[in-house]
Amino acid sequence: MFPIKRVLVGLDLTDMDDQLIAYTSYLTKILDIDAIYFYHVAPSLEIPDAVLKEFPALLAPADESLEKIIQDKLDQHLKCPEGTQIKIEIREGNAEDKILKWSDIKEIDLIITGRKDGLKGSGLLPGRLAKLAHCSILMVPEKASTKISKIMVPVDFSRSSKEAIKEAQLFSEKTGAKIALQNTYTVPSGYHRIGKTFEEFSEIMRGHAKSHALEFVKETELNEADTELIITLDNDEQPADKINEDAQKFSCDLIIMTSKGRTGLASVLLGSVADKVLSMKGNIPVLIIKNKKHNLGFLDALLRL
Repeated sequence: MFPIKRVLVGLDLTDMDDQLIAYTSYLTKILDIDAIYFYHVAPSLEIPDAVLKEFPALLAPADESLEKIIQDKLDQHLKCPEGTQIKIEIREGNAEDKILKWSDIKEIDLIITGRKDGLKGSGLLPGRLAKLAHCSILMVPEKASTKISKIMVPVDFSRSSKEAIKEAQLFSEKTGAKIALQNTYTVPSGYHRIGKTFEEFSEIMRGHAKSHALEFVKETELNEADTELIITLDNDEQPADKINEDAQKFSCDLIIMTSKGRTGLASVLLGSVADKVLSMKGNIPVLIIKNKKHNLGFLDALLRL
């Protein structure tokens, strides 16, 4: 389990901000957050002279005007425990570059950003922010519900999966949410050689996957009676599609997964499955857990090569 004490929320001054602030407010009831940075990056903070001449009231610094807009949104949508440090940061330049740099400077544990399906603007995900951030990432869709009653954790029975489960347990303890473990299995291409049909060997593989899942439940000290198992056939080698479909089908409110699985080198590089899940349309928030300290050490090692 990785503690989430310092949070950065990326805002773009659209209606998406209202959803992000409201969801962040909900998270303060679950996580013991010390500081929240509401971060906006404007392409330029300079106001053309011609505009200033026509509208002299704009002489106030642009960053102060933007800060006022964000503060009004916070007054309307943010309610957090007393003592939580709230900061508004306005920067100029490339949003992803600035957020990545600031998240390292301020030792951010979690970056929260939005995914738009219908609202104006493209948002920050998918992109370099999700792939290169050293800390965990939470993607909140524009129509996500601000409640968590069932958490789905896609697992491949690796050590990384156990890290995601620990985070899910923390959320479950605070919200009472049920945990559902989701695993996809495939059917080996040579099944016909032993005289079995595809359907017959699919059931055999499903049985093995379920047995492995039950063993995994015991290893992670989950309560078997309270843990839902979702075992899904992946017949087109698209596990991300199955994760998204199962999350919708089983009415999950949050997906928690790590950025790498059995074949990952380091979670500083977002895995292909996690990347695809983040980019898929839907109303379910996705939390990608990253080991910040491990990532920074791995990046330092790469830079020394």
